[in-house]
Amino acid sequence: MKLSRLYAFSLGVVLAATVHTQALADTRPQNWTPAWYAAPEPSGSEAAATNLTLRQIVRISEGGEALRLRISNAYGKTPLRLDDVRVARRISGSRIDMATDTAVTFNGRSGVIIAPGAYMMSDPVALKTEAGSDLAVSVFTSGAAPLTTVHDIQRGVLYSAPGSQAAAELLPETKADIGIGNAFPWLAEVEVVAPKNRGVIVAFGDSITDGFGIPADSGGTWPDVLSARLREAKIPLNVVNAGISGNRILHHGTWARFGEGGLSRFDRDVLMQPNVAAVVILIGINDLGHAGGPETPEYVSAQQMTDALSQMAARAHDRGVRVYAATLTPFKGTVFKDYYADEKEERRQAINAWIRQSAVFDGVFDFDKALEDPARPGWMLPAYDLGDHLHPNAAGAAAMAAAVPLDMIKRAKSRKH
Repeated sequence: MKLSRLYAFSLGVVLAATVHTQALADTRPQNWTPAWYAAPEPSGSEAAATNLTLRQIVRISEGGEALRLRISNAYGKTPLRLDDVRVARRISGSRIDMATDTAVTFNGRSGVIIAPGAYMMSDPVALKTEAGSDLAVSVFTSGAAPLTTVHDIQRGVLYSAPGSQAAAELLPETKADIGIGNAFPWLAEVEVVAPKNRGVIVAFGDSITDGFGIPADSGGTWPDVLSARLREAKIPLNVVNAGISGNRILHHGTWARFGEGGLSRFDRDVLMQPNVAAVVILIGINDLGHAGGPETPEYVSAQQMTDALSQMAARAHDRGVRVYAATLTPFKGTVFKDYYADEKEERRQAINAWIRQSAVFDGVFDFDKALEDPARPGWMLPAYDLGDHLHPNAAGAAAMAAAVPLDMIKRAKSRKH
């Protein structure tokens, strides 16, 4: 009798485990795809958010039947506690569609505590979304949540309100001032369950990719515009932005928010993302501009730069990811002190010549020629110039996106696992 009961109990445990495993297998989405990304950076600030609600607006480049969030405490020195996290479709400004407002859980529980240096991925949220639409991600923190992990360029808009208002329809429509300037904290990624034939392109670069000077909340960065082109052409790829303002390939930023060097963060921001089909690499101008001449410790030669680009390509190809390189854009006459020098321009030209003729990449996008003034080689065309002779304006970003040959990029295939 005891053996029979033991057998029945054991059989019940096995069947329950089997059913649970089968349920997970039946419900697990198969094509999580990044729809919005913001590469985490250290803030260099000791500020904290206390008894505060933050609402971050993000424009997603892909839609799907469900979504999940990735929250980062990558540069935190203490645990990060968020009491309430919610997501909803945005109507306008800070106003959300209340019918879509949904609590975000982590391992089935509201709120989350994230260890120093770690990320936390949310549970799937059953919220249908469309490519090119805006979401509002709202976070309430009651205690002192350190603002040590941020993204410096505000491509969307950040709203704030005192107290627990994550579920509020509308927050005060004033620019949030939480002690970290234009940066926004913690939110690193929105992923969606996309159709199985779709993949993502990661735009990897510096402020020219990140969108310095492009009007916030406009969808005007070159990755935004390229993603819209792909959508209009019905090519099953979307683009997410992994740019960091001030970023370099071979050295970390000259201040905290310029982030870790490109070679250091490439795996995290590109290769570790799900369903990556291709990467577009546009980085290196700050390696020239932020260093002095050959006698300075952070000087990098053209050879060192091209070796680093080759390293990125090799890493990506090992993962089955296509690699497109973009030429470094004009910067003659830039207003930033000591950033330009004729010797630096010579290195830029040498790097671009190598990119154009190299067999390392699957394709080349000539952003240099797309932005250059034909009458003044090395200068940006005035119509595309933000005014500092380094960063393109919205028209320049659109010209960059238009310079991408869609016939070339549509050959990118989703990475196979």
